[in-house]
Amino acid sequence: MPKAAIYVRLSKEDREKTNKNDNSESIINQQIMLLSHCKKEGWSVYHIYNDEDFSGSDRERPEFNKMIRDAEEHKFDIVLCKTQSRFARDMEYVEKYINTLFPIWGIRFVGLVDNADSENKSNKKSRQINSMVDQWMLEDLSENIKATLSSKRKQGLWVGAFAPFGYIKDPKNKNHLIIDKEAAEIVQHIFDLYLKGYGVNTLTKKLNEERIPNPSTYKKSKGQSFHGDCSDIWSPFSVQRILKNQVYIGNTVQGKTENISYKSSKKRIKPKDDWDVVKNTHEAIIDTETFYLVQESMANNTRSTKTGKATIFANKVRCLRCGSSMRSQVTSHKRYYTCHTHFIAPAKCDGTYISASVLEKAVLKEIRKLYESYIDDSVIETQLNFAKQSESQKERITKQISSINKELSKVKSRFKNLYYDKSDGLLSPEDFAVLSEDCKEQEKSLQNQLETLNNEIDKINQRQEHAENVKVIINEFKNIKELDRYTVQTLIDYIEVGGNRTDRVIQIHWNF
Repeated sequence: MPKAAIYVRLSKEDREKTNKNDNSESIINQQIMLLSHCKKEGWSVYHIYNDEDFSGSDRERPEFNKMIRDAEEHKFDIVLCKTQSRFARDMEYVEKYINTLFPIWGIRFVGLVDNADSENKSNKKSRQINSMVDQWMLEDLSENIKATLSSKRKQGLWVGAFAPFGYIKDPKNKNHLIIDKEAAEIVQHIFDLYLKGYGVNTLTKKLNEERIPNPSTYKKSKGQSFHGDCSDIWSPFSVQRILKNQVYIGNTVQGKTENISYKSSKKRIKPKDDWDVVKNTHEAIIDTETFYLVQESMANNTRSTKTGKATIFANKVRCLRCGSSMRSQVTSHKRYYTCHTHFIAPAKCDGTYISASVLEKAVLKEIRKLYESYIDDSVIETQLNFAKQSESQKERITKQISSINKELSKVKSRFKNLYYDKSDGLLSPEDFAVLSEDCKEQEKSLQNQLETLNNEIDKINQRQEHAENVKVIINEFKNIKELDRYTVQTLIDYIEVGGNRTDRVIQIHWNF
């Protein structure tokens, strides 16, 4: 008896656009429909993989990825979905799995409603066309959602998934914030302590000593939604974020980041001028005078030493035990670096420490070793000559990439016109299938060429960057006698410190 894996999915976007009186897209309805089909066909059900609130373009769907791993191990014979778009709206994934890897693994794909069946070779073209249309629809949907959210943000409506600490979403209007009295008292306490002279680090330690719940712990205890892991201690970052957040004076500041693309959940920070800032959108927890007094005080306390200069290892030293940053402090006129987690919550890490002088000597020694490894002049000359020669090669490849992108744009436009001609009855389904297949092949060929050329550019960039790093080391640091901030910033990503005075461990992570 063939074993079937049932895959069901419903994204937030699907739920919002589905008629509330129509449950045909619901997870439960999908399951009932697919289980009934398995019974009718005489297939046993291996497992039901359920991804709720995940987009069809999301490549991090947990159940989907688990199903793919199980498919590769051939734990079942059939993948059954309501439609091909439930499986994926990403054309690349449809090609990769349904049309390429599933046949290799001996897995059959069946889309019940749209008659997608990988065992039926005659409907491969229509399945490919459907995947293209699904992807276009997803692109359009993504742009529409972005436009809607942008419009709401500019009106000062709260569109975040979670309310900021100190507030909850208004039950009558999810885009409006109202004060959570108990949490708001904690926010006021934080501002009050800071104005009384507590620095961020000492304030953090005091909150942990007073056993005041941090935002995630508090929200969890109240059954509220929250972002990230539920750590049970305050961190300087979370305290600082509260002290700097305009939301507490009644303003909304949104749109600080944006997704790199609709296919990726990775985000990038937008320029500050592009943020959506709207004043007086909800009741304030902190009065304006207090808030800006705190901002001024924070701005005047950013210096790390009495001279106003940052220490040479500022933000570079981490505890090897827990990964926390190590704070700089002066004891008996000597500077030390100590584990920050140990300082604010001793029970969480046994901690480690090191004197600045010992660390400087160790790092200086490693930098000199680094120089000695590049001292062969012939190797250096070869690398630098490569950098010069490859620049012209990069220019040539860049021109090729530009040309291919233009051709790719034409092919996509050509396919859209074919689709419109078919919709208008100017082109028969048979002719459309033949011509669209040609477009598909052209696009695939151009994409492969682009991937090859971009890989070549990446390799050249890496070798040029390495050669440039060698040049920097030779020209700037070969006669180094003492460390300074510039040298550390240029050469070092971060330093991990562990062990103790008699058994010291120092691991340097370079910038190249």
